[in-house]
Amino acid sequence: MAVINSPFESQYGFKGPGFSVDNLGNITATSIITNSAVTDSNIADFTVSEVSNSFAFANIVGSNPTITLARSKSYTFKITVPNLTFKIYQADQTTLYDVGLTHSDGSTGSEAQGKTSGTLAVAISNDAPNVLYYGNGIGNVFGTINIIDPAGQFSTLDINATTVATSSSTGALTIAGGAGIAGDLYIGGSLNIDGLGIQNISSPTNLELEAGNHIIVKIDGTSLGIIKSTGSTVPVVDTTINNSAIGEVTPSTAAFTSASVASLPTTDTSLTNKQYVDSTSLSLAIAFGL
Repeated sequence: MAVINSPFESQYGFKGPGFSVDNLGNITATSIITNSAVTDSNIADFTVSEVSNSFAFANIVGSNPTITLARSKSYTFKITVPNLTFKIYQADQTTLYDVGLTHSDGSTGSEAQGKTSGTLAVAISNDAPNVLYYGNGIGNVFGTINIIDPAGQFSTLDINATTVATSSSTGALTIAGGAGIAGDLYIGGSLNIDGLGIQNISSPTNLELEAGNHIIVKIDGTSLGIIKSTGSTVPVVDTTINNSAIGEVTPSTAAFTSASVASLPTTDTSLTNKQYVDSTSLSLAIAFGL
């Protein structure tokens, strides 16, 4: 089958799935992989032959060995497998994976599959699945291809996916280990701390909590109150001030510079206020003619 090369085009010059160019010439692409012409060379990343109806890789021990490839990288396979042929399969080991394939005979994609000789270039895209397989033409001999993310450093990194994070293992970006951030951290949504045991926010010096309006205090989803510039509605219950018990049955002592009691006493142990004292004093004075 002849290979037909056709240009990608758009309203402003180019387009395709995951690819666009706006009227200012800005390019948006899901991933970009560049392939130069593949030549049949003895220098390749992998040299593949066949032994006893199995694939053998030079410098790798074992039949049909597992190999590891990284996303955004390109690899070449020098193949000499006259009886097996060489194909790349998806995880179901039935469907061919044709993305990023170029053979030294000039064929690409699905046409580059099933070769018995020559050099096959495989460009691993950024959205390649975690596992692929190489196999023979009839699909009964397989080896595993593990696909990993490449290690690297980036001056800037934009992640445009909008997947919502509902746990520590979901979202547009997930990190298996810890994350160290030397500068400031800005979060547009909620900050959730997930895990077992006691979670903590700590600082080797001072720790400042600031809110533009007020701070809402919740325990297990229940709101206890708010703290704002004019005061706090968080109740002070079953606690102490300077070791003086509040909200307990056992009597204690307390000393205050000033205090006010709004309600009138109703029992012998109730606190009195000025209105009660004044009215009681007046009544006694009248009764006793004082």
